Amino acid sequence: MKCDRRRFLQLLSASTGFVLTTACNPQSANGLPTLGISGSPILMSIPLAYLMEKSRLSQVVADLEFIPIRNHEQIKALLTSEQAKISPNPTLLSAGLYQQDIPIKLLNVMIWGNIYLMSPDSSLMNWEDLAGKSILIPFKGSMPEMLFRYLITQSGLNPDQDLTLQSTQDFQSTAQLLLSGQGDAGVFAEPQASSVRAKGQQQDIELFYNLDFKTQWAAVTGQPPRYPQAGISIVSSFLERYPDVVEVIESELENSLSWISENPSEAAQLGSKYMDIPPQVIEQSLQNNLFEYVPAREAKGELEVFFKSLMQVNPKLLKGELPKEQFYKQPAS
Repeated sequence: MKCDRRRFLQLLSASTGFVLTTACNPQSANGLPTLGISGSPILMSIPLAYLMEKSRLSQVVADLEFIPIRNHEQIKALLTSEQAKISPNPTLLSAGLYQQDIPIKLLNVMIWGNIYLMSPDSSLMNWEDLAGKSILIPFKGSMPEMLFRYLITQSGLNPDQDLTLQSTQDFQSTAQLLLSGQGDAGVFAEPQASSVRAKGQQQDIELFYNLDFKTQWAAVTGQPPRYPQAGISIVSSFLERYPDVVEVIESELENSLSWISENPSEAAQLGSKYMDIPPQVIEQSLQNNLFEYVPAREAKGELEVFFKSLMQVNPKLLKGELPKEQFYKQPAS
């Protein structure tokens, strides 16, 4: 069947994660000829940009293409149809899709915390200080809100009674509302946290990193100061059909984090090509982000603690149960 490329690109134009998709070209007898790498302005763009421009992936797949996307619903549609083969997502989203019987596995966890509560009020230093305040949180029902609700509930506050939560469409709208004084504080992930701080400086508004969710997570759980925020999920059939390609992707993604750590300025310049964010803002955001490559099977223990904690806030998350062992990609046999 002939591929309608224009419709395919329109379909790809809307998500907050990244997607690695097989393009419409027919597969050759020798392997996989074309892969499209899609993404949005979040820090996972940098490892993916590394895949595009600096990795061995180009030796395995001749044609690589980057396509911007914008919302979670599109990720689900692409993975369900298997037009998307690999998708960097919040771990909660990947687990939720798996629980909806979408045939994916979690490949790894790469981001271990870059979510913050920010405000122009430097006195907001504890959860108790948020009582009576209006808090802007993007993506209703998703990880930022669930993690905020868990942490503040552990402090003894009721987020639906002791403060006002305002759901916003995305980080950009959260920033606009906060800078216009329509909320006391907002929840941001990097690089949007650094971006809103830079925009505030342009308006003579100083924004503070009031609460780091990594340290708050450690304080209430006794776990290390990190949480499994985001990683790569993969369609099971793609893993089964192209294990050698997946092996290269895994290896090069791990290599990308060493390269980013050693070359933050160059990494920011590279990321800026794929994100509508200045490189100096991206470089600053890297200082507030925790990258570490951990295969999914090794991260399982921390993932299950994380999922169980968020399910205390909403027992209906993940259909009320943890993903099965098959969710975690196992070593090649």
